[in-house]
Amino acid sequence: MSDKDRDKDSSGDDPLNNLFGMLFGAGGAQGGAQGQFPAGGIPIDGNMLSSILGQIQGLMGQSGGAGDVARQTATSKVPTPDPSVTDEVSRATHDAFRLAELWLERVTEFTTTNEAQSLTRKDWATQSVEGWVEIAQPIQANMSRTFTESMSDQIPEEMRPFMSSMSSMMTNMSASLFGAQIGEALGTLSGSVLTGTDYNLPILDAPALIESNISGASAELDLDHTQLRIFVACVELAKRALFASTPWLAGHIRTAFAKYASNVEVDSSNIHDMMGNINPQNMHEATEELRNGMFKPVSTEEGEQAKESLTRIVSTVAGWADVVAYNACEALEQRDEIREALRRRTTMTSDSENALSQLIGLDLTPTRLRDAAALFTYLESSEGAQARDAVFSHPDALPTNADLDDPLGYSERHSEQAQTEDDMDEALRRLLEEES
Repeated sequence: MSDKDRDKDSSGDDPLNNLFGMLFGAGGAQGGAQGQFPAGGIPIDGNMLSSILGQIQGLMGQSGGAGDVARQTATSKVPTPDPSVTDEVSRATHDAFRLAELWLERVTEFTTTNEAQSLTRKDWATQSVEGWVEIAQPIQANMSRTFTESMSDQIPEEMRPFMSSMSSMMTNMSASLFGAQIGEALGTLSGSVLTGTDYNLPILDAPALIESNISGASAELDLDHTQLRIFVACVELAKRALFASTPWLAGHIRTAFAKYASNVEVDSSNIHDMMGNINPQNMHEATEELRNGMFKPVSTEEGEQAKESLTRIVSTVAGWADVVAYNACEALEQRDEIREALRRRTTMTSDSENALSQLIGLDLTPTRLRDAAALFTYLESSEGAQARDAVFSHPDALPTNADLDDPLGYSERHSEQAQTEDDMDEALRRLLEEES
């Protein structure tokens, strides 16, 4: 008997091959194995449907919430080799952060008390999962709703009364798909990130360096390994100090992301088409298509505006850290070369970064880093370090696009804005006094 004939004869004994035929019948999802099920599918009660959906979730690779699946997937996607953190590496990281702390004290009043750490690639990927899942949760919720609706549309009419009891399982299935995509992106990204805040978001709980990647980057960029480690430690510690000293900033970024996410729509026709074209004869291919193509966000006009705002905020954080770290590292012979190399590196988008940006519909590259750095350099040179850091005194002081386009006009524009607000407050005070 040929392999082809053997596969054909055994297909009837494979519940995974029959799964979508049982759900959709010969006319839906390309039917089951030929001639096995009547049109419209075989009669299935609620318990059987629950079992079937459980098998579908098993096809997705893992069970559990998005975070659990993301951690499992990230672990499997971490590039190897992934050297462990030796005592020597740990000491070198500690020394770099200690020096960075001393140097930063000379150039900014922002400080952080969190203990720094050296991470393996796996450490970074798994520890980053919770933060990314939390940030992307509004998008995942939109996608889960669309997935459930599209799946329900494919179910035969007589099966739909059972679907309400299956809603939690459907939600778990979509969460597993979403978590798998996040995990795959983070696992791959772990091979290139240098610090815990490479994406200018407070994802980790403490400052961190990924030493194996710093070693690789120093060789790739032809930079002194020790000097690069110290410089990126300054950048990392500067960002952590900024978030620690301005508690509203992390919440402001998350709010901006949530506003963007709430305006992202999911292409339901894409999901509907995929669910309608699943071939139960090739379940591996079908599940890979579901993993890779299920979640493709489509931004609205409001979403594009929120995206622009968020990109500007992360560029502002990156630009401030760029200027402060550069000033702090005056003693490093290669600080100019390192700064420029890191700037160029920031603008290069890897395949894994593309995968993550496609998943959330947003490229977190700080595209206006140089403009933000120019603004902070100008404020520092014209009004001093306090004026530079005062940009983070209040959300209203954050630069607009006009400020990044024209740094020299920042102070005047924000002074006029403050005066207008003072005038409005004064008018309101007088009105209240007259009424009393």
